[in-house]
Amino acid sequence: MKKTLIALAALAAASGAAMAQSTVTLYGVVDANVNVTRETTVSAPTTTTLATSRLSQTGVGSGGQNGSRWGMRVSEDLGGGLAAVATIEAGLNADTGTSAQGGLAFGRQVFVGLKSSSFGQVTLGRQYSAYDDVHGLFAQGNNAYDVSLGNIYNITASDIAATTTTAGLAALANKASAGVGAWVSYNNARVNNSIKYQSADYGGFSGAVVYGFGENKTTTTSATHDTSFNLKYANGPIMATVAYQENQYSTTFKLKNTLVGGSYDLKVVKLFANFNRAKFTSLEAQKEYSLGVQVPIGALTLVGQYAHSKGDDLGTNAGYALEAWYDLSKRTRLYTSFASTKKELLNDQRNSVFAAGIRHAF
Repeated sequence: MKKTLIALAALAAASGAAMAQSTVTLYGVVDANVNVTRETTVSAPTTTTLATSRLSQTGVGSGGQNGSRWGMRVSEDLGGGLAAVATIEAGLNADTGTSAQGGLAFGRQVFVGLKSSSFGQVTLGRQYSAYDDVHGLFAQGNNAYDVSLGNIYNITASDIAATTTTAGLAALANKASAGVGAWVSYNNARVNNSIKYQSADYGGFSGAVVYGFGENKTTTTSATHDTSFNLKYANGPIMATVAYQENQYSTTFKLKNTLVGGSYDLKVVKLFANFNRAKFTSLEAQKEYSLGVQVPIGALTLVGQYAHSKGDDLGTNAGYALEAWYDLSKRTRLYTSFASTKKELLNDQRNSVFAAGIRHAF
């Protein structure tokens, strides 16, 4: 009996130690807003000239400040400063209850890997590009009203091939010019079939590299791929970064982005400045920049950003955004945003949005 009790005690102690070495965290964000959008759309008339029309709509939206989601983070201590890590995260539309990211079960990110306190982290799966990691450090933080975003990532090789017809050209123009993003070049934030290395922090310096395998090779064509990297310095009030991303949509069509930017925190105000060069296959380079500011006033933060994009082939876009965020607590925020962008592709018409919403994180 005594031996049995000792064995049970030892088993309980071992189980307790193993449980202490592993953690599972459930988290999420629910973000909903009331918004008014005014957008210009391109139609295909009987002539070769594209016509535009205006549409205004009021409704309830999801993911204004942050995309609504739920997920789990797992970490297991393997000893010696090494840990196994994994994340599964599903996007959702708070206004309709449907899955986001095109209906994918875990469309935001799914990855697993190893993390070292001295070396960094290596992960495999669907995850954010290294370019997106630092673009999210801009004044508006990649929210739904960020005027430094764009829609080129929606375009496929089939869309480009269809531009031999007026209807196809109109469809391509609508994809490229939707929303209030002034930059035309912003690419897909997430990379499938990818391997990612995120370095540790070395005196404020860090970096990341992501490579996405296309896995679409045939007997006659090579596989496509996505590549990105960033280098960042963040120490005290200063943050500076450089990033590069190459998206290969087909063996003959690529988008290359090169970003240089940073911020300076004066406590009473935080300033942002960023420059991006976008190069599409067979098109002249698009030169883009954004200037932003955040002003914290207790629980209130005022935000402003201006973004500009210019190129010989894709024209000129210019947009601005004004936002106010009020934190009721560490997890609950009220926000209101207005953004407006004039787009040359839309015959210099403006797309705009006004929204007021609430975001709760858990």
